[in-house]
Amino acid sequence: MNKVTINKRRHFFKAVTWNLLAMTITFFILTYLPPYFGFEPLDKSSVGWLVALDRVAKLIFYYFHERIWFASNWGIIKLKV
Repeated sequence: MNKVTINKRRHFFKAVTWNLLAMTITFFILTYLPPYFGFEPLDKSSVGWLVALDRVAKLIFYYFHERIWFASNWGIIKLKV
């Protein structure tokens, strides 16, 4: 039976790529969506700082969340061979 080893860097890069995508989505939502709901448009520089702060905090929490799930056996079914 082959044992799979996953490097911790994989979790880090997975978190970074997810956060790049999420940051882009958050930027567009905060920039272009408020006027559709009757709110004033947010300044793009303000949006940039909000997105950066949001992403840094969530990147850190996502990494540790991923590591906790990786250490957990919950939901893993081991087949007997």
